[in-house]
Amino acid sequence: MKVTTIADALKCASKINQGRACSAAEMRATIKLLDTALKTARRTARTTKDALARSDSMVTRLMAKIGL
Repeated sequence: MKVTTIADALKCASKINQGRACSAAEMRATIKLLDTALKTARRTARTTKDALARSDSMVTRLMAKIGL
C-alpha cells in the first residue's frame, strides 16, 4: 500500500494499533505525512488567529471613529 493521503496514513496507524504489521516504508511515509499535516494545521491555526486579531482591531478602530 502506498501512503499518499492522510486516510492512508491513518490506516497504517490503525494497523499498528491492532498489532498488525506495516512495512517500514509505509511507517516512514505515514510519519512524514502526519508530520506535514500537523505543521500545516498549526500554521493555519496561527494564520487564522492573526486574521481574527486584525479584524478585531479593525472593528475596534471603526467603532472608536463613530464614537461607540
